[in-house]
Amino acid sequence: MVTPIADAQTASRATELKLEANAFYANKQYHEAIEKYTEAIAADPTVPAFYTNRAQCHVHTEGYGAARDDANAAIDLDPNFIKAYYRRATALSFMGKLKEARADYREVMRRAPKDAVAVKKYTECDKLYRRIQFEKAIDSDADRKRVADSVDLTKFPLPEDYAGPRMPKRTKMVPKPIELDGAQPKDKDAGEEKEVEMVEVEEEYVDLPFVQGLADWFRDQKNLPVRYMYAILLQIEKLLRPLPTMVDITVPEGSVITVCGDVHGQYYDVLNIFKLNGFPSETLLYLFNGDFVDRGSFSVEVIMLFFSLKLLYPNAFFLNRGNHESIDMNQLYGFEGEVRHKYPAQGKRMFDLFQETFEALPVAHLIQEKVFVVHGGLYSRETAKNANQPDGDGVVRLDELRELSRFYQPSHNKLLCESLWSDPQAANGRAPNPRGTAIQYGPDVTKEFCDVNNLKMVIRSHQQMDEGYEIAHDGKMVTVFSAPNYCDQGTNKGAYIRITPELETTYHKFTAVPHPNVKAMAYANVNRFM
Repeated sequence: MVTPIADAQTASRATELKLEANAFYANKQYHEAIEKYTEAIAADPTVPAFYTNRAQCHVHTEGYGAARDDANAAIDLDPNFIKAYYRRATALSFMGKLKEARADYREVMRRAPKDAVAVKKYTECDKLYRRIQFEKAIDSDADRKRVADSVDLTKFPLPEDYAGPRMPKRTKMVPKPIELDGAQPKDKDAGEEKEVEMVEVEEEYVDLPFVQGLADWFRDQKNLPVRYMYAILLQIEKLLRPLPTMVDITVPEGSVITVCGDVHGQYYDVLNIFKLNGFPSETLLYLFNGDFVDRGSFSVEVIMLFFSLKLLYPNAFFLNRGNHESIDMNQLYGFEGEVRHKYPAQGKRMFDLFQETFEALPVAHLIQEKVFVVHGGLYSRETAKNANQPDGDGVVRLDELRELSRFYQPSHNKLLCESLWSDPQAANGRAPNPRGTAIQYGPDVTKEFCDVNNLKMVIRSHQQMDEGYEIAHDGKMVTVFSAPNYCDQGTNKGAYIRITPELETTYHKFTAVPHPNVKAMAYANVNRFM
């Protein structure tokens, strides 16, 4: 298709719109800038720079798929436009497509051999890609043994100089380990059931003084000993694994549940939520709706406090998995780097145990049988079990989530992926997601899902909101985001939602609090590709 050339007057108007968009971009008003660049493109679709400028805005709003598409459009217009290859490489890097990003940096070097920036970015991208591929090769699913089954806490005594909170100890009865002795004669009654011999062992556990001390210890930027890290991770993985993929929550009379969105490693803002709204208890329930880690540089502190609270209050503190509770995101956006930095000797093994634990997290919760809470959002028609039936309506039923085997990475199946990655849109129907993953869905999709499943509303997170929350789709689709001043780059507020047993709902906004001088994304790999 031949792109029509704009006349002088139209081209001039397009340039004016571009300058307006540039001003919005300079003020970090990226959504407004996207609108103006879109108007400029509509006026004159022949200028590659309009597309690459809009692509950069999409990167800042996490619309990496849209940024890639804009870079493609610019390359179609001018295959020699080097900035387009840069933009596409950036978008692909943030999407975790390092092999393709590496190819674009190589193309820039071919076209501009003296471009030192391209050489540096290619080298870093290639190094990261090769490391990840090497680790995948030596840790394939076929050969992988569960880390949770291999950690021996006796090999990790507490340091003698440790002055932090201590886990109390208790005794419990466990089956006696079987001693394998090749010289032992075979049991003649091997086919008969034998009484399992039990032995008494001592174990550490979480209580309220420990959790309160832990919150303060982390606030002072101190690390937990390796022994306690492993003890908590092993216990939480054991607690989470038997849970259903969708957990039903009943809010007792006289209680309230608070639903929070993404916190992304912003530990000091988490402490502020507890200060403003109250510390978790048996009557002050909490549900944190995924994306506990990455981007913010205190992700270890956030997730370990949350896991400790879940162990303390298993029926009053709830955690949904987000798209950032996954290996691909963690390798790019900081959590892996943070774990390795804070626990260099055990970093790789500990990170792998975190991944096993993340896979055990529930994907959704249902409050009072009426409020569906999931990190991303709703589903494609073809995702529903009945999609291919002659009378199928293509609506996912809640029982499909209850039955979902979740112990995988998000890309394993569409129901899991869309639960963690989808976003709402204003227009009816469904559309490709600008993120490059899952879908966008409109008010009609939300209404149909709520009607079929007898729901009052859906609460989801996954998107930064200027005021901390947004009520959309005729009140049936609510987004809550709890990371104010997201990534230390915005002025957005955070929010949380309080829900009573009668489903009375109130929304509360809050602003960011100071944190120690460790910048957001300090441990992230994608920083180098901006």
